[in-house]
This record gives sequence, C-alpha cells and structure tokens, in this order.
Amino acid sequence: MPFYSYDDVLRISKLIQEMPCEISEELRGWNWHNPPLLPAYTTQINVSDLSFSCQTGRLAFLRYKMKVKEQGDERLHFGSFIHKVISMATSTAKSLLYSSTMQNGGELYEKMTKRMEDILSVRGLPESYIKAFKALWNRAALTYASSLDKVLELSKYLSIDGLVSRVVPWICEFPLDGRLLGLNRAVRIDALVPPTLIIEFKTRRPNRNVEVALAAYALIFECSYRIPVNHAVILYIEFAPDASSFKTYEKVLRIDDSLRLEFVEKRDLYASKAYLDVDPGLPADCDPYCPYLGVCRDGR
Repeated sequence: MPFYSYDDVLRISKLIQEMPCEISEELRGWNWHNPPLLPAYTTQINVSDLSFSCQTGRLAFLRYKMKVKEQGDERLHFGSFIHKVISMATSTAKSLLYSSTMQNGGELYEKMTKRMEDILSVRGLPESYIKAFKALWNRAALTYASSLDKVLELSKYLSIDGLVSRVVPWICEFPLDGRLLGLNRAVRIDALVPPTLIIEFKTRRPNRNVEVALAAYALIFECSYRIPVNHAVILYIEFAPDASSFKTYEKVLRIDDSLRLEFVEKRDLYASKAYLDVDPGLPADCDPYCPYLGVCRDGR
C-alpha cells in the first residue's frame, strides 16, 4: 500500500464480507428524488468541502456566496500533490503495460524508474516534494512489478486488457456526476476497483468529516449506477518529517444509515449558507486544514 494489488482487493473483499451493514431503502442514492436525500437548495456543493469541519457553514458562504479565494496552508497543497503522484504512477504503469510486452516484473520496474527520472528532470519541485514523489513512485513500481510476476506465473497468454486489470486493479480519478444529490457535476473518486469498491487517499489525520465525504461518494455512485455501496476504504498516508518515507493506515468503513444522515445534514447546512446572504459567523473551533482558515483568522 498505498497501491493495491489484486491480492489486496481479495483481502478487502473478505473483510467486507465479515462486516455486515444494513441500509434503509430511503437512504440509498437512487432515492435522491425523495426526502431526506432530495436537495433543499439549488446550490451545488463540492464533495471535498464536506471533509472539512465548519459548524456554522461559513466555508460554504465564503466559497459560493462571496466567491472568496482559498487561503489553505501548505499541508493542503502537499496532500493535493500526493493525490496527483498516486494517479500519475498508476496511469504510467498501465501505459507501459499496454505499450510493450514484458517478460517479467523487473522490466516494468526498470521502465517505471526511468519514467520517474524523466519526470523529475523537467519539474522544479521543492526537496520535500521530490522525496515524497520518489517514495511513492518506488512503492508503485515495486507493487506493480511484483503483481506482474504473479500474473505471468498464472498464464503468459492473457489478453492485454486482462493482464493490465489484474496487475493494476483500480481506476484513479473515476468521474461521477453528483448534481442529483445537490453536489457538483465534476466529482472524482480517488480510486475505484470495479465494480463498487471506492477508495479515498488522505494525508490528514483520521476524522469523521473525511468519512462523511466518503459517504457522499457512495451515494453518488448508487445514484448513478443503482448498485448498492455498503463499504468503502480510506487509506491514510502519513509521511515522515522529511517526506522521504511514509506509513499507510487502512480503514474499511461501513457506509451505514448514521453516516448517510450526517452527510444529508452537512450538505443541507452548507447549501443553505451558500444560498443565503447572511454571514453565519465563525465556528467555535476551526478545522486546522480548512482552505479558508487564513481568511477567517484575518477577520475578513
């Protein structure tokens, strides 16, 4: 981890089977047109907004009503960078597998390493970002190289699509349209393992707000495809102070009724503040990762 092999997918599937989760029919995403899922406002909220705590909803007021530019700190920028590296490493592995026939995982590892060197040679990144990039990319190369060896041991006559799907089992930045649920149209799931396993990457500390946002993804998926999503996975990625190494903590989450209702409550709060002309004021406690922390602290 944070790059899943096919064996990881099987492991997660077994864990999910041991975690029963009953969901009320009215809280399935395909019932978006009935309360409580029916949006009360026309304003469309970003799913990412739901991952930040703002008890008064001022975040939504500043973003959607006042059109204030974000002033998030460096941790948010670093987290966004990590998402991009994971997606880039995944797409690179797929591209290399599709473009050439490889006899073993060692070849894939060498090609990915060469691609990493090419990318870093033309990008002016801070030292800590370079270290994080190398740590993640190397893990991706090792994971997918090992997966390729295992797949080739099973059969050397797989179709290219079959081989790639077994070596790299997920799709990064999977697109969804959340408008029917009062969310934005350009929703992106960090990773999706077909048919329904949703995976989210986070460099922040674990908290309930991240889980609420993950429930939003599950509901949008249900709304779009009419397929139940009872569980999802959060991969918390914690980097060393110098960003040269990291640890990953995996949480398999039940998308149960209580979490779905928390989503509805938070969506409606944010949508109401985005719609109305009244500044709701500062919350008692601000989320240290909030993209508008600088704005609120300056009193604007």
